[in-house]
Amino acid sequence: MLSQCSCSTLRQLTRKMTNIYDHYLAADELTISQYSLLARIGKYGPIGAIPLAGSMGMDRSTMSRTLKPLIALGWIATVDLPLEMLTDKRSFGVSLTAAGRQKWQASMPNWRKAQNEINAILGDETHHALMNLVDNANLKFEQHEHSIP
Repeated sequence: MLSQCSCSTLRQLTRKMTNIYDHYLAADELTISQYSLLARIGKYGPIGAIPLAGSMGMDRSTMSRTLKPLIALGWIATVDLPLEMLTDKRSFGVSLTAAGRQKWQASMPNWRKAQNEINAILGDETHHALMNLVDNANLKFEQHEHSIP
């Protein structure tokens, strides 16, 4: 086992990547966290806020804090969803508004610039290896979470 803190090492890497995404997305007045929410909701359509938080590895309070400004800007709207799409009665659904879809699509080129820079820094081999390792680690954590009684 390594004695180096896994969390510190990964956070250092994610801060470096976040800085690159945030640099490019600043032109769109977005952070990578905000862009990721717009993209996830845009890709999958209306979704419950709690399942959305779970799919993004966020807790409820972080999701609420990230959603609030996007709702205030009119890019995301709360929507009624069938009960089976919600986690509990306090849960609510979210969907992109027309303005939100436009914002997401308009910011894609700057997201792509950031992604291209990260790909260039890492190189194809490291990028693919990193994505495989992260996907594998996420799967192991999900399996562990499901095994807890």
